[in-house]
Amino acid sequence: MTVDLTRRGLITGAGALAVGAAGTAAAGPAAATTDRRRRIATVVVNGKVFTATGREQRPLEAVAIDGSGCIVAVGRNARARSWIGRGTEVIDAGGGTVMPGIHDGHMHPLGAARQSLNPSLQNATVTVTELQAILRSFLDASADRGPDAWLQVTDWNPVGLLPPGTAGHKSFLDALDTSRPIHLQGSDFHNSLVNSRALALAGITRSTPDPAGGEIVRDASGEPTGLLKDTAQGLVQDIVPPPSDAELQGAYARMAGFLLSQGVVAFMDAVSGPGSLATYAALQSSGKLLQDVTPALLIEGEQVTDPAGTVDWLRTVRREHAGLERLHLSTIKVFVDGVMEFPAQTAALLEPYLDADGNPTTESGDLYVTSARYRRLAVALDAARWQMHSHAIGDAAVRVALDAYEAAVAAHGARARARRHTIAHLQLVHPRDVPRFGRLGVLASMQLQWAVRNVFTLDALRPYLGEERWARIYPAAAIARAGGELVGGSDWPVDQFRPFNQIATAVDRLDPTGDTTPLNRSLGISRAASLRMHTAGGARQLHSDRTGTVEVGKRADLVVLDRDITRGPVGDIRSALVQHTLIRGEVVYSAGSAAARSARTVDAAMTAVERHGRAAQRPAPHSACGH
Repeated sequence: MTVDLTRRGLITGAGALAVGAAGTAAAGPAAATTDRRRRIATVVVNGKVFTATGREQRPLEAVAIDGSGCIVAVGRNARARSWIGRGTEVIDAGGGTVMPGIHDGHMHPLGAARQSLNPSLQNATVTVTELQAILRSFLDASADRGPDAWLQVTDWNPVGLLPPGTAGHKSFLDALDTSRPIHLQGSDFHNSLVNSRALALAGITRSTPDPAGGEIVRDASGEPTGLLKDTAQGLVQDIVPPPSDAELQGAYARMAGFLLSQGVVAFMDAVSGPGSLATYAALQSSGKLLQDVTPALLIEGEQVTDPAGTVDWLRTVRREHAGLERLHLSTIKVFVDGVMEFPAQTAALLEPYLDADGNPTTESGDLYVTSARYRRLAVALDAARWQMHSHAIGDAAVRVALDAYEAAVAAHGARARARRHTIAHLQLVHPRDVPRFGRLGVLASMQLQWAVRNVFTLDALRPYLGEERWARIYPAAAIARAGGELVGGSDWPVDQFRPFNQIATAVDRLDPTGDTTPLNRSLGISRAASLRMHTAGGARQLHSDRTGTVEVGKRADLVVLDRDITRGPVGDIRSALVQHTLIRGEVVYSAGSAAARSARTVDAAMTAVERHGRAAQRPAPHSACGH
């Protein structure tokens, strides 16, 4: 049934809303009902409630939220009226899904904001000639900046140069009629391409050594080609003039509002440091950023080899940023390897890569930390109560991370499991390692929008892995069947931020705008599992135990969608639009608001998706439900 939302409908009717997702409470005396009405600040009605508890037993349509931002009832429309009193805000879901907000377990939002200030190649697959034409248009559009101004371009597709197999080279950029330094940032953030002017400004020559964890790609004569991998990118990035503070603050504010328009209520910044902590603290205190943030502090270089010194440094960082309610210092990040696609092939494999014709090579990628060192680091950080978040794409890197976490479990038992150590990306996992996730309590943070047939998985990967390994990439269902817990993460801005596309692709593993043949369909997960992965799963990784599900006692971090995505064609999930986002029971984004209508250009700047909105900038509400 549908609740009558006319004034007459609001003041008539009897009964009480069901308390909890599984039980129904009978209506109490009139005085008790009046008291409950005084406590209820917001009621969502006419929805299709997805609780993400794994107990979706019967239809639920309404949610009641008290003044402290806690969910106090979940149930049917028929019992909702008695909870609506004078001053209660009523949200009509119109038959759309009401679900926990998106908890993104792996993204880079500050980087996305900074990237929005530069022109984008939008991850396009192009010929060299087409690339040069686009870059000429960028140069022309910024000609007034002068002959020495950097041209920084984002979202370059390192595997998208045609014909397939074409590797980036400085000569492609040197052919442009300009003296300006040019820097193309790869969309994978593991590759950059620069011209000769940029190499010269950075002091990169044939005698420049490769930095630890990176590579200056060279030709047969030893001359740098302009392609920089992993940490070698910093040799150029570190000399590029930064944007002004005013430009950055505007970009950060747009980023925060954009994420609210996509239903994001909490996220992990997957590469953070002291500078980003200060940025997040300032954004939250000013009311520009309403989401809960878990920054993963990057541990690299000598920090990896000095566990005791690293623990001391982390203790100082945690002490300096104590007392911030929505900035949660619990996690560190380590890169165990790089990326698997050609031309980088820096992901670490147990067996070597093949060449383009399928013949064996001697190259197995790069491990950025040895297994012995990583085990020592894991034991020390686990003892100091830090959650570890490992970037591991190749099966050798995944094994190193699992071995390290197993060492922590062996040393500290249940306490180590409670840290919820995580491995991100997991493009290739050896079958022998799949059951270890569930056995060790390790979370699998996966970006399943990548699990489709496209230039990345076909041209840049399939020939170099061979059919047996290629048939196992992105093994979400295998990990889940073996008892592992899945977590959703976008890795934004590596590609466009489209959380409902992520949810759909985890199920059908296809790209409706490209190759519609599923990628290894047997590794897809169910619709309910995908929804839980991106809501409750993310909250579990972020240690947000008071949110992530729709049930009594949990914090009301919710989204209301324009359709019911719990049923119907899976592909329709991709088109879902957020109508309302609630954080701690407060409506912080509404699609029909004046603020949303006035901010329609943010999408183009942020990710080129087709719609978005911006939240009203208000102080974040306080909730008695806690973190």
